[in-house]
Amino acid sequence: MEPATAREAAERNAQAVVAGNLSRVMADITPEALTQMMQMGAAAGRLSPATMPSIQGYELAEAGVSESAEVFHVTFTSAIGKATVAETWKPVMGQWKLAGIAIVSVEPAPGETA
Repeated sequence: MEPATAREAAERNAQAVVAGNLSRVMADITPEALTQMMQMGAAAGRLSPATMPSIQGYELAEAGVSESAEVFHVTFTSAIGKATVAETWKPVMGQWKLAGIAIVSVEPAPGETA
């Protein structure tokens, strides 16, 4: 069953990231956001959610709403630190899709480097 709200879709996607469920993550993302995610991984290094080892959890917070999109800040946590991303979710052909993603902040754990 598809999520009824953008928040439900964002929660499902964050849970998939934590679980390492790449097929679920890919099903939720638009080609434009995939390109942004790949660029984000190169820019953020080890603290990109795409490359963080053993993500232990996440926190999701609403960050804004417009007529056509909802934005959430998702903070992923692992042993090497935290990374917060801004995710823009839009309805695409009746389904909520991750249409944009960008790094908001990275916070290395003590003794780690970004």
